[in-house]
Amino acid sequence: MILMKASVHALNLNHYESESCVKISLELPAKCPCCGAAYSRQPEHVNYFQESPGIMTAYATYFCPACETCFFEVYLIQDDSPDLLGFPITQYPAPSEATSFSQELSTLTPKFVEIYHQAEKAEALGLTELCGIGYRKALEFLVKDYAISNHPESKEQIESFLLGKCIADFIDNEKIKTLAKASAWLGNDETHYIRKHQNYNVQDLKRFIKATVAYIDSELSFTEAFAFLNNSQ
Repeated sequence: MILMKASVHALNLNHYESESCVKISLELPAKCPCCGAAYSRQPEHVNYFQESPGIMTAYATYFCPACETCFFEVYLIQDDSPDLLGFPITQYPAPSEATSFSQELSTLTPKFVEIYHQAEKAEALGLTELCGIGYRKALEFLVKDYAISNHPESKEQIESFLLGKCIADFIDNEKIKTLAKASAWLGNDETHYIRKHQNYNVQDLKRFIKATVAYIDSELSFTEAFAFLNNSQ
C-alpha cells in the first residue's frame, strides 16, 4: 500500500501568532475510521504542541465527505529532523472495523460476539494490557455456549465449571477440544502475573480462537445439512 503524505502548516497550541506556524509533513489516513471509505484528503486543521525539547505532538482534523463526519489523527513529530516528519500514533474515533461472524454462531453465542468486538475496540485504542483479557472472556462464552448446545442436560454443570474442565468433559470434537485448550492456555497468560508461554502473544490467541470458531461453524453447518436431508426424505 502506498502511503500518501502532505505538507501542511501547523499552529502552535500555546501561541497563535503567525510566527508560531511551522511546516510539517504528515502521513494521510488511507480510509475514514467512521465509515471505512477510501480517503486521501488533506486535513482541515493542524495544531501542534511542544512536549519537550526534540519532541512535538500534532493534532490533525479531517473531514470525510462520504459520511460527513470529522475524525482526528494524533502524530508524533521529531522536531530535530530537518523535514519535521509526522508519524500517526492514535486515531479518534478508533476504526470501527469488527470481525464478522456467521448468523448461526451469533445466534448460538451472542455474548461471545459482543465481548469479542469489545476486545477488538480495546485493542484498536491501544489498550494492549486489557484486550487479551477480553478475548479470554469471549472464549469462555464461546466454549460454554457450544458445550451447552451439545449437552443441554448438563447446563448447570457447564456454567459452573472452570473453562479447562468444561473443555475436557464437554467438548467432544477433538479438533475443537485441542484449539479451545490452546486458546485457554494463551488466554490465561493474558490474565496472570507470569506468562507461561513467552513465545506466544495475543495475536496467537486471536488466531486460535478464530480457528475454534471455524470448526464450530463447520459443525453448525453440518448439523443444519443433516437435518435438511432427513426432513427432505
